[in-house]
Amino acid sequence: MGKRELTPEEQFLKEGDRSAHWNTVDVHEPVMKALGLEGALTAEEDETLLQTLPPSGEAPKVMRRMETRTGRRQKRIPVKGWAAAVLALVLLGGVYTQFSGKLQQGAEAQSSGEVRQGAGAQYKVLPYQPIPATASGGTLIEKAKQPLKPYIPNAEPGIEHEANQKLSILYNQKYSKGAALMKELLLPGEYATYLITREGDEGEGSMNMYRPPLTFKDYTAYKTSVEEHNAPVLEQPAYLPEGYALDEAIIKPSLLKVPEVQELKGGNERDLGDNFRLAWRVEKAENIDYPYSSLVYKKGEVQVRIGVSRVDDNQNPADPLSWSEHTKMENIEIKGRQAIFSDDTDNKELDLGFKYELVWSDPGAKVIYSVIAGQENTELTKDELIGIAASMMK
Repeated sequence: MGKRELTPEEQFLKEGDRSAHWNTVDVHEPVMKALGLEGALTAEEDETLLQTLPPSGEAPKVMRRMETRTGRRQKRIPVKGWAAAVLALVLLGGVYTQFSGKLQQGAEAQSSGEVRQGAGAQYKVLPYQPIPATASGGTLIEKAKQPLKPYIPNAEPGIEHEANQKLSILYNQKYSKGAALMKELLLPGEYATYLITREGDEGEGSMNMYRPPLTFKDYTAYKTSVEEHNAPVLEQPAYLPEGYALDEAIIKPSLLKVPEVQELKGGNERDLGDNFRLAWRVEKAENIDYPYSSLVYKKGEVQVRIGVSRVDDNQNPADPLSWSEHTKMENIEIKGRQAIFSDDTDNKELDLGFKYELVWSDPGAKVIYSVIAGQENTELTKDELIGIAASMMK
């Protein structure tokens, strides 16, 4: 039926009125009942349904199969019945996802200075498996081989334990003093490798890197610095939950090559006391790389962190994902692209740095993206995290 054959009332229902942010109507259940298919999906089929992600709240299920199973017999939907269902959906605007929250579009979004997207994103849940990070397929994003566990001391406290504890405290004090000296001695924009040793100790000491991140409060300044340092860039997400605003942008430097211990000895040195010595070397600009940048958005004290990092074909795994014995991992398919979703909600023993984490890649560009909601005080939902990621995928 073409537009000219519809009455004004039917045309209104077909196109919908978006100007007043009307909530769309969930007609999933009525249509399913009309088809005689309510509750007909098996548990296996229900687990892999395509879902629709609203700005907030749980994602309702969406009809996707024209064939369902009940026991050993198969039931096929008659063509006429299916066509009638499609017609009903068309007349209701072709939408059967219930949205909540406020949509910001057009002039309203532009006037607020933020690009916000209230529309949903479709995704599919799949079993966990590693995903490629580069076009060659040889470099993978996958979970670390071993889970992280809380530290449990093996020995009962005693004289030897107390002595080791005091020595550990002393070492930590010297490491802190060495880092403070680097900050004091180096000029802005300088990076260094430094070595802390103790006379009489076996081993070569502790090798460290002084490479403070570049931080920005303004997104434009961040974009300019990204271009200057050839760092991977993050575009701001088109969708963020209500109330979140950019708090900080970060570019992290790294060293292309870490010097050998012997290269640091005999150069710049300082006495740290208690037989500890500090030796360091200022690194040349050609040895500095900027492979990682991130954007931090906050709502009060709650934050969400979005990151991007470069990867090459020699890294394997490209990004070993941290997990605990309580972490649930699954793959999420968004816009035809695979991502790995980690849920550490049930972990009450150890803070891995996230409650939810979503990681995906752009193999052609050789970059890995991540969206992280912290373990503490986060109010973000899984659907909202996926919505942020979906709004960044081209």
